[in-house]
Amino acid sequence: MKKWWICIAVFLLCFCGVHSAEAATTGFGSKTSFIMEGDVKEFFIENPGAVSADDYLLGYKFTIVNNSSCNLNVKLQRMALNGNFYTLSSKSYSGSWLNLSAQDKKSIDSYHKYRILIESSSNVCASVHIKGLYGVEYYHFD
Repeated sequence: MKKWWICIAVFLLCFCGVHSAEAATTGFGSKTSFIMEGDVKEFFIENPGAVSADDYLLGYKFTIVNNSSCNLNVKLQRMALNGNFYTLSSKSYSGSWLNLSAQDKKSIDSYHKYRILIESSSNVCASVHIKGLYGVEYYHFD
């Protein structure tokens, strides 16, 4: 009789009392495809807190095509109250790659202004084609 009660208790604990939490992710919301002309390209992200979520990640997933002689610095930046942008994360991509995959993510606060800044640090850049996704990734926990 004792074994029977233990089996019922184990069954109830395993199947009735344990619930799993799942996270739903919304990926980067904006697509881009451009040829790097000039020294700077920037993307602004206004008020990511307009979408209710549990966590916000600013980031990008780019494919850099035809990067033969260019050194690209990609920065994730946040705007301060004085109007200046401060770097949260910085990555440098260089080399003679046919296709170079570039990605970065940084956890951010909502209700701020952010930007993704792509800078060319060399003057000998040929036409570098950059395409991919950027923006804010939202996590919702169920």
